[in-house]
Amino acid sequence: MGKIIIIGANGAVGKSCASNLSDKELVLISRSEFDKDANIPAKAEKLVLNINDYEKTNNYLNLIDYEISGIIFALGSISLKPFSNTSVDDFKKLMEDNFYNIVNFLNLSVNKMSNDSSVVFFSTIAALRGFKNHTAISSAKSAILGLSKSLAADYAPKIRFNTISPSLSYSKMANFITNNEKVAEGLGKLHPMSRLGNGEDLANLASFLISDKSSWITGQNFQIDGGRSTLITK
Repeated sequence: MGKIIIIGANGAVGKSCASNLSDKELVLISRSEFDKDANIPAKAEKLVLNINDYEKTNNYLNLIDYEISGIIFALGSISLKPFSNTSVDDFKKLMEDNFYNIVNFLNLSVNKMSNDSSVVFFSTIAALRGFKNHTAISSAKSAILGLSKSLAADYAPKIRFNTISPSLSYSKMANFITNNEKVAEGLGKLHPMSRLGNGEDLANLASFLISDKSSWITGQNFQIDGGRSTLITK
């Protein structure tokens, strides 16, 4: 049995995934130093690595001597502003943070993956439903959806690829929105479940999709969004 790599392991989703999968062999990758209060499984391997740094990432992946049984890409960034104020460089930066870095990582790791392995990506419901001021981030996250489905076709039945598309959730990257309690409460009420998501909401599904329990699921996108993308209750 190979190791499961969790990229973005210092974030809300990554930490919850690590906790859920504590009985597995884990490699936890974070672009920043791990939080001192993080409940990291004792036997997990920790690595500080920004996968936007292609040279360091490539050097690491070329040296690994283990099989990979799963990769969870629990990373990304958010930028919300009108299209008229969004430059081409803004689009490029978001593609770098949310798409190109993942493609580069997979280019060098996919051939190290074992049979019956799994990859989980994160997109957003904004890639499926139009929201104001989301042009750049929804474009980058839409690319993830296309990547996931195409890879699922290319590598079936050896490797499964699935995507989770959440609505706004409490996380480090969304803190600039959710740190205002009244704003967070108001946004939560836009969801039929009347709250924003959290790391566990998303990690529970990611942990299932990376496991053998989901061995007949590939090429799918799961909208974990408190019902916002499909239900109208008011």
